Amino acid sequence: MEKIFKFIDFKYFKNSAVTIGIFAVCLLLARIFNITYIAENTLLENSQLVVLFAAFILCLKAKNNKVLFNFGAMVIFLMIMRELSYGRCIFCQLPDDPHNFYPWSHYKYGWMAHIIVGIYIAISLLYAVVNKIWVDIKTVLEKFRFPFWDFVCMAVLVVIQYLGERTLHNSCLEEIAEFTLYCAIFALVYYFYKRTFVLKCDSTKE
Repeated sequence: MEKIFKFIDFKYFKNSAVTIGIFAVCLLLARIFNITYIAENTLLENSQLVVLFAAFILCLKAKNNKVLFNFGAMVIFLMIMRELSYGRCIFCQLPDDPHNFYPWSHYKYGWMAHIIVGIYIAISLLYAVVNKIWVDIKTVLEKFRFPFWDFVCMAVLVVIQYLGERTLHNSCLEEIAEFTLYCAIFALVYYFYKRTFVLKCDSTKE
């Protein structure tokens, strides 16, 4: 266990504090403006995409540990496409309701969308395995320990998002938790991007 703990930072709270603050502010605003339902393609939904795109760009800009960041970009791109319902919210809107879309089963070859997503996931995993992503992970964690409380915040937000969607049927809570989760993911990407960038600059000077 000691070998595992040496890769974990239990003292870093900055990102976690910001994440909790964002979640609290969003809940407070929803309460102030009496928002009880958040539909698809609304301000918060689009804000989620902005945050994910920012994290995606950071991953692509990374100059060090490219395999890890490229795989991160692949995962985030999949999350972006999921938020877009893999294109349905752009191309398959109902004529009289821009917040709802036709299901893939409505289209003759709609079933192919699921196959394409499956192929993309398989290619992403293959890329990670072929390029030995665990080497990059070990290198990064040896230099910069994993912020434990960031992970805890993300896990809690996933649970809240799930409860809001599946149990409470509260779209407001669901979307706020999802938005905050994406902010936490961006913060985590930035945490490692900034540190690996500094490491790259230091090694270049040497």
